[in-house]
Amino acid sequence: MGKLYEKLNNRPAILLIVIVLLLPFAYFVNLGLMPLISDEPTRGIVTLEMLYSGNFITPTINGEFYYNKPPLFNWILAGFVQLSGLSNEFIFRLPTVISLLLTGIIIFLFARKELGKINAMLVAIMFITSARIVFWDSFQGLIDITYSLITFSSFTALYYFSHKRNYLALFIITYLLTAIGYLMKGLPSLAFQAISLVVWLTYDKSFRKLFSWQHLMGMAVFLLITGGYYFAYLQSNSLNDIFITLVGESNRLSDKQGTIFSWLSHLLVFPFEMSYEFAPWTVLLLLLLIKSVRQQVFAGKFIQFCLLIFISNIIIYWISADMRPRYLFMLFPLLFLILIKGYEVAKNQKTLLSKISDIIFQVLSFIGAFSLLVYLYWDETNKMEGVWLVVPLLFLIALIAALLTIKLPKQRIALLAIVILAVRIGFNSFNIPARYNSYPDAGYREGEIEAGKLSAGFELYVLGDTPFNHDASFYITRERKQIVTRTHEIGNKEACYISDAENLANFAAGLNDYSVLHEFTIKLNESKLYLIKKNNE
Repeated sequence: MGKLYEKLNNRPAILLIVIVLLLPFAYFVNLGLMPLISDEPTRGIVTLEMLYSGNFITPTINGEFYYNKPPLFNWILAGFVQLSGLSNEFIFRLPTVISLLLTGIIIFLFARKELGKINAMLVAIMFITSARIVFWDSFQGLIDITYSLITFSSFTALYYFSHKRNYLALFIITYLLTAIGYLMKGLPSLAFQAISLVVWLTYDKSFRKLFSWQHLMGMAVFLLITGGYYFAYLQSNSLNDIFITLVGESNRLSDKQGTIFSWLSHLLVFPFEMSYEFAPWTVLLLLLLIKSVRQQVFAGKFIQFCLLIFISNIIIYWISADMRPRYLFMLFPLLFLILIKGYEVAKNQKTLLSKISDIIFQVLSFIGAFSLLVYLYWDETNKMEGVWLVVPLLFLIALIAALLTIKLPKQRIALLAIVILAVRIGFNSFNIPARYNSYPDAGYREGEIEAGKLSAGFELYVLGDTPFNHDASFYITRERKQIVTRTHEIGNKEACYISDAENLANFAAGLNDYSVLHEFTIKLNESKLYLIKKNNE
């Protein structure tokens, strides 16, 4: 066994192969089971209306202009729908998982020469398995991971081409990526670009390049792409509202619901909250408390770049009252690159804090392994098909990895990652189905799908100010393959309407002869709605 331990300890590629083999099970199993939640239906309904209307330039929801986000992410979703011929939950979430894995590849390519292939691979794994991503955002069809892939790629291009002193390529490629990011999420891309360019080129003693013809060429690329989009946009709608909305969407400095005390509390809590959200790897921040470690870690230009870009960009979010962890995905690979270097240095110095971080990783490995046994005793899961086969197998994999953290001190990060992936596979296989069975979301979806089927072939309107959320809009529109719009008057021809009781009473005279085809409840305030059909008079 000693020779086997020595081989595994000195050949981390073996454990990395295990991680790669676990990734598909961790990120694809039951990806499409749960109904769309959070902002997913918004992305979904905008995409469907693009496809059904043929209008890919001016996004709409229920036929009304939607200004909150530019359309590029919806174009990506529409491409997946068109290529697959499907518009289910799996397809709408697939770009998120692909973007996550691509981000891991970009991290590896960015860091392999500076930190070595193994450390570069470990940073990619740390990002992919950080708590916020592995147990929340990686199975939602939101914009943030794809957007972060683009923004982080811009950071890597900034460092690579500034190192090569190829400023024309630097400005053209970073502004190209900024334009792509802008067409996904708007003004934050300009902030990331401006801050990163000024901070790094100043530090790199190349500040004058900001006033060069190469910079003008980069800006021209940005203006050509974004200006081309807005020129096309102007053909069907004005720009009066779009920029005001984009500024409002990008302004996170104030929170209308908060007070000065809540803002001050946010300033204090933010570092600890972010450490929690991106655990367990943020434990390695402890190592930066050691002066000798900091001195060695920050001696190199690569790590200096990571530190400067991370700090200069995260400050905006630190002072922002309305901040969500998913807005920071593009920044944390930079921090993890610093931390993996710190871990390497601290282990060579055999510091007390490196021993403490190792102990924490070991404890978390055992906690993660034994947490899998919950599914065998939880009433919601212990009778599920395959639970008594899959859980013991995952527990065995995780327990072996946890035990190996004792024998393989050099491989504790990779081994903890294996445990995390095993826990995620168990989560996919049993926790998500348990949520599906016990949460009301599936029931809402069934009612909405039925409303879409029953109204197919007729014009369908939401009546008056009837509450109608994006979830209902997505599922009803998907079934009908026609856009649902809102109306405040009753037409003369045969049509279907969605109404709550109040609006049904208000419009009863105009409806005259009608039939109630379906009653269903939507998630928005658990509103009870009626699908009615106005008959020919």
